[in-house]
Amino acid sequence: MKINDVNLGEFVFNLLTARGVSQKQFAEKMGIKPQNVKRDIFEKKSLDTDLLRRISEYFDVNLFELFISDNQNDYTKKDFKATVIIELGEQKAEKTFTVCVGKNKVEIK
Repeated sequence: MKINDVNLGEFVFNLLTARGVSQKQFAEKMGIKPQNVKRDIFEKKSLDTDLLRRISEYFDVNLFELFISDNQNDYTKKDFKATVIIELGEQKAEKTFTVCVGKNKVEIK
């Protein structure tokens, strides 16, 4: 499995800049002093997973997905069987479907 090499501090800095969020505002939400944001986040290639989770929640993005290579197979793919039965008076129709849930897609067969 290929895992992407990501500079998280640089990515977070670019995200902060793109969203127009001040370092002070960001620091308050992260629970750190504004003067430490650069040192504790922006200059670090890797970040603590709890901090990464909080940053993800703050920006409403899943930063953990940065590590997933786009060319990987649907490693989370799962198939489910679903049967739908419709009864109208004495008439009855039944149909079974296969629902495939994978990376960024859902397919019904």
